[in-house]
Amino acid sequence: MKRLTTVVATIALTVALAGGVTTAASATTPTATPAPVAAATKAPVTIAKLPTKKVAKGKTVTVKPSVKTSGSDVKVISKRITATKKGVNLKNKTSVKLKAGTYKVTQTVKYQVKQTKKITFEQYEVTIPDCQILDVISEDSVEARLRIACKAYDLPGTQKFTVDVEWMYCSWSAYLDSECTASEYLDDAEWWEGQTTDGAWTFESFSTTYDDDEDYITPKKGEKFGAMMQYMGEEPVTLTGKVWSKTRTETRTQTLKVITRK
Repeated sequence: MKRLTTVVATIALTVALAGGVTTAASATTPTATPAPVAAATKAPVTIAKLPTKKVAKGKTVTVKPSVKTSGSDVKVISKRITATKKGVNLKNKTSVKLKAGTYKVTQTVKYQVKQTKKITFEQYEVTIPDCQILDVISEDSVEARLRIACKAYDLPGTQKFTVDVEWMYCSWSAYLDSECTASEYLDDAEWWEGQTTDGAWTFESFSTTYDDDEDYITPKKGEKFGAMMQYMGEEPVTLTGKVWSKTRTETRTQTLKVITRK
């Protein structure tokens, strides 16, 4: 019996050392760490609840929509208020004048937010934007390096480029040598052409005023002009920018009390 007890004890010890015995601690399932709660996105537009209004007997109080925006990437298009009760029906006003009473009031705001947009250009694709010179980096009588900002329906927001351009004039000999077109010769005007400093885009300016007495482009800060730009890169390029969203609408309806001041 003593030997049997010793053998059993030895087997138990061996199993325990080999990890065959599961202790209470090892059987406990680890406590899962809760996933962090994502921070709530702050609404770009908030319509506040209108508090009870007080008014002198027989008088009216002016009530306007109470709207707050969050951040600079929000543009309010319109704010309107509608107030109704028996005998009163004031709809879509910028403000309303209310006598004492209980009204059903709806505030409505229309707004836009800036959102990211991406557009990809393939080799030789063309865009024809409206541009403006932000800065003249360098210039002489026939050449200039310009920093420009351009907008077009097929560009995502405002795109900025640095361009090296040279002054062009279509003389009779240049036209005969096919260095310029007949329309450029007949226009008898100057223009600038060249490329972006990274060589990715070719560039040619043209007038947006169609004034025969005005040059197509003058290399000075603030000058506005049209341009034809063609992408020349072998690999596609994706331009990214901020554009205004379609108009969005938010409303809030409540009961508003206008009470006589005692």
